Amino acid sequence: MHARSRVAAQPGAVPDDAPVAWIGEQPDDEDARLVWEAVTRRRLTRYRAVVDWVGEQMFRRDRHRLGAVADADFFQPFYRAHARRLLELLDGRLVHIAGGGAAR
Repeated sequence: MHARSRVAAQPGAVPDDAPVAWIGEQPDDEDARLVWEAVTRRRLTRYRAVVDWVGEQMFRRDRHRLGAVADADFFQPFYRAHARRLLELLDGRLVHIAGGGAAR
């Protein structure tokens, strides 16, 4: 598979409405903790909602830390992509995504 088509295919790899459940301990990692908060405290249970919320929190965190440099909306899609990748890495270890990579 060509690298470009693999990246383009990734966002649709998990259905937006796929259920997400936290199955691990509370994490020490800052990014994983955002996922934990989304699922356990905010009770977001669908993949797209978790991705959107986690991506937005990452964006806000970096905008706060970096100031005006990170305040461009241009960067927001990259944070959602990072949130999708993070969920992919956590799937089967700290979260369970029905229809996610670990379930296949």
